[in-house]
Amino acid sequence: MTALRNLFAGKQLATTVLLISSLLLTIGRGLTLPFMTIYLSREYHMALKDIGLAITVALVAGVLFSLWFGILADKFDKKKAMLLAIVIFFGGFAVIPLVHNAGLVVLFYSIINCSYTVFSVVVKAWFSETLDISLKPKIFSLNYTFVNVGWTVGPPIGTFVVMYSTNLPFWLSAMTALLPILMIARYVKSLPVSTSAADVEDKVLPSPRMMLRDKQLMWFTTSAFLGSMVYGAFAGCLSQYAIVIGDTGLAEKVVSVVLSVNAIVVVAFQYFLGKNIRPDNIKKMMFYGTLFFVCGLGGFMVSGTNLWLWGLSSLVFTIGELIYAPGEYMLVDNIAPSGLKSSYFAAQQLGWLGGACNPLVTGLLLSWLPPYMLFVVLMGTILLAYYAIVIGMNTPPRQPITA
Repeated sequence: MTALRNLFAGKQLATTVLLISSLLLTIGRGLTLPFMTIYLSREYHMALKDIGLAITVALVAGVLFSLWFGILADKFDKKKAMLLAIVIFFGGFAVIPLVHNAGLVVLFYSIINCSYTVFSVVVKAWFSETLDISLKPKIFSLNYTFVNVGWTVGPPIGTFVVMYSTNLPFWLSAMTALLPILMIARYVKSLPVSTSAADVEDKVLPSPRMMLRDKQLMWFTTSAFLGSMVYGAFAGCLSQYAIVIGDTGLAEKVVSVVLSVNAIVVVAFQYFLGKNIRPDNIKKMMFYGTLFFVCGLGGFMVSGTNLWLWGLSSLVFTIGELIYAPGEYMLVDNIAPSGLKSSYFAAQQLGWLGGACNPLVTGLLLSWLPPYMLFVVLMGTILLAYYAIVIGMNTPPRQPITA
């Protein structure tokens, strides 16, 4: 506990500010994301299929565009990049209640998603470039914990305030950006472009094409894609499955139990598990994480209508998540060249498209195959994710590109 207290004192104050900023901005997103369907339906009378397509386009566009902005962040002071992302985050939420066009709402929501992703990428890069290697696993785990707390706190607040006004969640989301702007401007020091990046600026211009030549990054991003397909949207996946084997009533109960257990386990144990992931043991830890995922998925497969078994399976499954999430950040941190941290973390962020694909894949599997085969396929998917990690770790590092 003494080591943990030291993270929130003295020179570590900037780290604390960034962790709190991650929490607040995630609360801001959590306030509105679950209610975009209601908002577009109530305000613009959009059909459900059109709403689903619009939200998917906004989320995917945000991730794709964030890759380019993440690359650009390596060319600028990271403090300025974070502040710019938060200002855009604030502006996007503030504008949505003022426009009266569904297309503009989707456009601004795409911009919000992009700014949030850019901020999260640059924060990871800031941690990677400023923290000692012994602190990185702890801080990555704390950051993931804070983000999960934000997703836990945001939706209930949004549920409460939306009863008074459909626009109120957007105003509150905008307000969550004000304190991060003030704190980062005051307590986070500028982090100029690293000298190593400046020395090669004319020789190496980071681009998606260039990073595709880094085979290690390609394998780790593939692993992130496959992993997020398993755990990135697992609540929606389980609700679809529960509807097929039961009804909407069972689905509501299952999702309530699973999300509650997931939130409690993440908040209680993320830091204590994640801090023990080191470069020398990461392969073994990711193997353990894979085993927990497989066991958890097996538990879901046989849970049926037993809510206690759903809860126990969720606990086991979540332990796998606690290992995988910081582990994936550490894998990329270990291979990212100095001065290209934001670019590499932005590339890895593409892996979260796997979570966006999960609802579609789940629906197709449940339509074409017996319900239990959903979990068999997901087990195979997470095993492939670990296999990609092993290949990536055994792949020789990319050689520097010269003019």
